Amino acid sequence: FHTTPSLSDTPVAVEITPLLRLLLERLCEPGLSASSRKVTEALVLDVLEPSPRELLVQAPTSALLRPIADALRADPGDQRTLSQWAAELAVSARTISRAFVAETGTSFARWVASARAQHAVALLARGWDVEAVAAEVGYRSASAFGAAFRRTTGLTPGAFQVS
Repeated sequence: FHTTPSLSDTPVAVEITPLLRLLLERLCEPGLSASSRKVTEALVLDVLEPSPRELLVQAPTSALLRPIADALRADPGDQRTLSQWAAELAVSARTISRAFVAETGTSFARWVASARAQHAVALLARGWDVEAVAAEVGYRSASAFGAAFRRTTGLTPGAFQVS
């Protein structure tokens, strides 16, 4: 008796192990027979495991925090501080801090770092070099970016670069 694992609607980050990479490459091969495809897909599902370094960023949706999320989505290098956002939104920094923790489960600073790291991963995967990514997501140097990226993801930016 064989059961297929249930799939959730919630996205989950996975580790791309060497075996998983090979299986995914096999699925892209032209002329793969239907039976081979079915077996390979079953193997992919079998080896998928959630990553311990998940980088999903909970986007705030309240009217208070939406302008911050939208601004960082449009420009991950946006340098506005919590105090500057508070002044711009005519609320206290403490109000924004509490709202971030309530909506995202994390602090403003940690959320910004995670949002920048998530954007950086996408750029690195597209082949951007580390210096260009650092500048794009708001860091003055590749070394400062690398240190912040490692704190957030547990990995170096090079781990996400296309080989």
